[in-house]
Amino acid sequence: MKNLFLPLLFFPQILLAQAFPAQHFPKHILKSPLGVPITLAGGYGEIRPGHFHEGLDMKTEGRIGLQVRAAADGYISRVAVSNTGFGHVIYITHPDGYTTVYGHLHRFFPQLEKYVKAKQYEQESWTIDLQLPPDLFPVKQGQFIAWSGATGSVAGPHLHFEVRNTESTHPMNGLLFGFDIKDNIPPTVYRIALYNMDKSIYEQDPEVYDVRKTNGVYISSKQPILFNGNKIGLGVQALDHMNNTSSSFGIYEEILYADNKPQTGFQLNNIGYDETRYVDAHTDYKTFKESGRHFELLFSLPGNKLPVYYDFDGNGTIDISDGKIHSIKILVKDADGNTSTAKFYVQKNPAYNGSEPVICANTMYVNSRNIFENNLVQFDLEPGTLYDSICFNYHQITTGKPGYYSDIFQLGNSDIPLYHPFTLSLKPSQPVPDSLHNKMVIVRQDTRGRGEDIQAAKWDGGWVHAKFWNFGNFSIQTDTISPLIIPLNIHDGANLSKATDIRFRITDDKSGVASYRGELDGKWLLFGQKGNVIYYNFDAHCPPGEHTLKLTVTDAAGNQSVRIYHFKR
Repeated sequence: MKNLFLPLLFFPQILLAQAFPAQHFPKHILKSPLGVPITLAGGYGEIRPGHFHEGLDMKTEGRIGLQVRAAADGYISRVAVSNTGFGHVIYITHPDGYTTVYGHLHRFFPQLEKYVKAKQYEQESWTIDLQLPPDLFPVKQGQFIAWSGATGSVAGPHLHFEVRNTESTHPMNGLLFGFDIKDNIPPTVYRIALYNMDKSIYEQDPEVYDVRKTNGVYISSKQPILFNGNKIGLGVQALDHMNNTSSSFGIYEEILYADNKPQTGFQLNNIGYDETRYVDAHTDYKTFKESGRHFELLFSLPGNKLPVYYDFDGNGTIDISDGKIHSIKILVKDADGNTSTAKFYVQKNPAYNGSEPVICANTMYVNSRNIFENNLVQFDLEPGTLYDSICFNYHQITTGKPGYYSDIFQLGNSDIPLYHPFTLSLKPSQPVPDSLHNKMVIVRQDTRGRGEDIQAAKWDGGWVHAKFWNFGNFSIQTDTISPLIIPLNIHDGANLSKATDIRFRITDDKSGVASYRGELDGKWLLFGQKGNVIYYNFDAHCPPGEHTLKLTVTDAAGNQSVRIYHFKR
């Protein structure tokens, strides 16, 4: 059987070229924001935890301090500073309807740095997000605006660069704007996954097949594939590559053909940050949690509202109930048009007699408000929280561990992604002293044992409430331990005349650090943050002489630590 079908994979076929609805991406209106050749560490549309990567990560030679320049004329419309996300970031609005974003910066250009610092002291907050008028900081194309860095949520130095539609604020695919980035390498296809479309994606394990490249086409070693089901959907594990870099990148476009007819496809070029969480429906989240493999789906789950799909002559569901052999072709493209092709044949398994009926005591549906409650647990999922129906499971585990004020409640499992968070209410199973009512936390443990999530809880009428983004194993505990402050280069009575800064490490073992405040001689002092280290760089706010520094760190449960240091400058 195998030898009969393999030659057919390479038989010439006349197929009309299929095109997605046209979108306009003007070429060469933007110049590179860096003075070095563009080499990417990350591209648009890559699959990240809970979101798509929606910019271009440009390498900065592995170091901090390259000059960053405006990609086009415009004005700085927004600037922000944070320990998370883009860190130090600049937004430039351009007159042609686009806004460019420059993230993970080390420092802004001097005039902007001075302006931001004054606002931080005015608001007594290092974390800041400022909207700026057009006439305050106009810029010309190529004008120096910042030094590159590694601030925010970042593993190493690079520049995160985005092109956004100013009106919609949606990040566009920067690879489509004509930057000088060499790429003549087609994507690599690793595996295909087949799904039974008569079942929820969370109530099955897909049939996964490796593919190998033969005569320029990726094929499955099994031909035809005998599938246990009447209707199938497809998923593809693939990555893209570029010249002059060892990094791998996300896929731009895929099109599915069945029996030589185009069915459906997707393009990743215009995804809003209000839509990016749908990445967990664009991919097979359950299989990723099990194996670490990302399969991008060529069908849309019922709760997936991501506007990247286009139906040509189908919706991704292929009916094979007739028992005939059906040809499948998948085109996988990058933004430069480099294309890889995967081909195989599929047939309903003649021995398949239908699935065993699923018996479920508590089915939850995509478009319903799903409510669960008993004497100890209450929560509801608003419509649109689920991407596909699930058989919700609940289990109560008795624990005698000290510090627990409830049993452990298994609510679903963490292989099921959610689009909206839910508020969970738990009732303690033993009396809680009044003094601990404001120290309650709900602890969520991943059902696969891969970490935990601790949220400060609100006490209300004998119940505790907290918000979560995932299912898992939940319990009521307390957080009565104050945050830990570790001085890194200061002690009481220190002479810091030759020092350039003051640094502390601040940590908290449960609810997490919620805020910190430094005061020098009774006045608020600008401490920045990188990870769990906070720092103050000496400036005019600390003149020579004797000083008193007070540092207060508060966790999410309200526990505080206070340290006072006297030093000479």
